[in-house]
Amino acid sequence: MKKFLLSIAALAMSLTVSAQVDVQHQKAGVVKQCPYFAQQSVVVQKVAKKIAANQRWLGYYNSDALAEPHKGMGIPDYPGDNKVAICLSEDILKPYVGKKIVGMRFGLTEEIGNSSVSLFKQSGSAPGAVCRNVDVQNCAVGWNEVKFDEPYTILAGETLYAGYSYTQLSSNTDYKSFPLSAVEEGLENQMLWLYCKIGNNAAGWYDVDMRGDNISIQVLVEGDFAEYAVLPEDFGTLKGGMNNDLSVAVKFMNNSKEAVSSLGYVVSVDGVAGSEQSVDVSPTVGVGAYGTFKANVPCGNTEGLKEVKIEVTKVNGHKNGASSTVANGKISIGDKMYERNVCIEEFTTEKCPNCPRVARFLHTYLEEADPTRVFAVCHHAGYYTDWLTKACDNDLTYLFNDGGTTYAPAMMFNREPAFDSQYATGQKDNVTIPGSAAQIKTITNYYLDETMADAKLDMKLTYDEGESKVIIVVTGESNKSYDTEKALLTVYLTEDNVKARNQSGASNFYHQHVIRDYNSSWGDPLTWNDNKFSATYEFDVKEAWKKDDLKVVAFLNKHNTKNRLDNRIENVTGKDLIGKPTAIESVGSADNAVEVARYNAAGQRINGKQKGLNIVKLSNGTTLKVVVK
Repeated sequence: MKKFLLSIAALAMSLTVSAQVDVQHQKAGVVKQCPYFAQQSVVVQKVAKKIAANQRWLGYYNSDALAEPHKGMGIPDYPGDNKVAICLSEDILKPYVGKKIVGMRFGLTEEIGNSSVSLFKQSGSAPGAVCRNVDVQNCAVGWNEVKFDEPYTILAGETLYAGYSYTQLSSNTDYKSFPLSAVEEGLENQMLWLYCKIGNNAAGWYDVDMRGDNISIQVLVEGDFAEYAVLPEDFGTLKGGMNNDLSVAVKFMNNSKEAVSSLGYVVSVDGVAGSEQSVDVSPTVGVGAYGTFKANVPCGNTEGLKEVKIEVTKVNGHKNGASSTVANGKISIGDKMYERNVCIEEFTTEKCPNCPRVARFLHTYLEEADPTRVFAVCHHAGYYTDWLTKACDNDLTYLFNDGGTTYAPAMMFNREPAFDSQYATGQKDNVTIPGSAAQIKTITNYYLDETMADAKLDMKLTYDEGESKVIIVVTGESNKSYDTEKALLTVYLTEDNVKARNQSGASNFYHQHVIRDYNSSWGDPLTWNDNKFSATYEFDVKEAWKKDDLKVVAFLNKHNTKNRLDNRIENVTGKDLIGKPTAIESVGSADNAVEVARYNAAGQRINGKQKGLNIVKLSNGTTLKVVVK
């Protein structure tokens, strides 16, 4: 079932509110397009006053683009004296440190009367104290420009917010309820900040997903700007093949005095620079606009994870004078590959009447799936929560990229962003709603049969029935191309056949793959030695849990806090708890061993297990590092 949320993450509250508001249980609305022009992407270039040569507009997008009159957006579900703002993050402001913000402009598709324009400091993760403010009379359709009485100097490492106030009307059919101009260009995955009142809660700031659009708010920055300046963006980690060239798409922002028609660039791989190359940019990229060019990167004849720098050296034949001229990234080149297993993660809750149907699809498929290669975990989140919800389940709803919505039932397959978004047209998502067991089989078989992994995992379990605990030792290895610095290890203890208390849409229902314990929401960093690691965990096993139905699932994943679509699971493994020896065994040894001493992280001897890192010495001389939760 679809559930609208103001943001995927927990919503940040205004400074005036001491307690955070939990909107997980509310059907909160999102920013809406004017219904008369829904699904249209109409943009006009409406130039305001010409700025000086030493000035630049800066926002989520920097061109003069505006939505046409009567084709705006609004939040009619939350009427009142609202504010909207953009977040000028540290990354956005970094090229402008030391320069001054001297004014602002904001775009409207409807008249809103009087307004107040503000520049905010950051407090926590939301707008805080006002550092600059100007009242604006009779705001008009189009760009509205203001100057600050006193310029603001941009400091290194800071984040600012820029926005304006307006009165939000409640009608869903009145043009005046949709005054916000927004366009589909500029930076990706940017949030609108909305100050409004929700229900009985005090008014506060919320981060809102704009479904790919960027609101028309920009600050005017003044300083010494080069006549020709192109700022390229980092491009992450890409896979390449030995003895081939890899074509890398490099996004850039044009901060020059004129449109970009050609660029020169130099590629360095592991510190070795090649010769300068040139590329035509067609169509040209205007002043303040974003564009992309393709750079040829040689992969070489050796495997490994290689550092790549692409420096933009020339702009239209002139030296690139931007403050940041280098795009950084990595290429993963590997000979040795591993069989890739699949982790299926299901979003479900007892409040969701459609969830039992899709849960049965998964159960039916798993009856025929290879239990050594396919593993399942259930997150009780997405459409409200229930008595089985863990904190990690709510955190994992971050991976929904669907225009500010979460829903259940839904499934992820190795957290691959391979699916068309359910409600945000043209976007990809990590989650999908399978229509049958056969469809789950088709998706899973693709990853089992058609893809390979850069790393593999193995697991050993020891269940100590006397102390009701399980010791989990996960070992892994990777090829040289795997990015071990970003690798995280997630470990779940799950239980099958958990009787539902009040499952909507079904009677006598039993939950599968329920998370009983876990190490952390996004996994723990690892210490690698010669592309291998070993990690040990200790989980308590409660008496109420059915030991025959317990399983441990572990996987290598990454977590990108800036891009929901970049959180891939590289590989996964798992084991049932039953059938394991009851005595503690050393890893890789056939000898039975018992615990003879235990120490805390400071090296002090302790009696029995203690929360945190425990160092356990066994009778055969083996030492284990165990994390006790």
